[in-house]
Amino acid sequence: MTRPRVAHVVDAAHRQLKRDGTIDVELESLDQLLVGDERGPAGIDTLVGILDSSLRLPASLVVRIALPEERGVREPEVGAFRDQCRVQADTAWVEAMTLRQGGIRELPRALLLSVAAAALGVVVGYVAQGTDSSLLMVLLYAVAFVAMVAAWTIGWTPIEQALFDWRAPRHTSIAYELLSQARIEVVARPAGAITPRQRVWLR
Repeated sequence: MTRPRVAHVVDAAHRQLKRDGTIDVELESLDQLLVGDERGPAGIDTLVGILDSSLRLPASLVVRIALPEERGVREPEVGAFRDQCRVQADTAWVEAMTLRQGGIRELPRALLLSVAAAALGVVVGYVAQGTDSSLLMVLLYAVAFVAMVAAWTIGWTPIEQALFDWRAPRHTSIAYELLSQARIEVVARPAGAITPRQRVWLR
């Protein structure tokens, strides 16, 4: 069967997450929950990918792991999974705070340099207006243009870090934290059954 489009699968997972706060993931064994192999990526990567791309996360989460029927249904050992989620949540949070604090720390210096570059651009542009040489005027206007672009870039970079860049790893941290507290259920996947991914493709 043709491989289902990733966008359709993710959209279906988002709708299910919004509807009842659950995510279904198909694995060949519970070992694949943490470690990917030739049969597919690690389940933890699939789960956090769905959560990380979701605009809103539920207050609580249920993860259903579908294993081949012959593997049987048993209570999964999820201690290592929860520990890994907590470690990744802490790592993403540190990254977010590093970006935010770095932007705030560099902001005063960047604004000072930005004002200086803008002032240079204004002065050079003013001088360019009074020159009689066409070549010199073009060169001075080019310097003024570069100075104004530099002023914008120098000032905007730390502002972007402090206001926006840190939010993506923060969202990732929240996704991992939610996974660390999720209820994990294991269900049997009958041989030859139409899987949720196939269902999405057939619709």
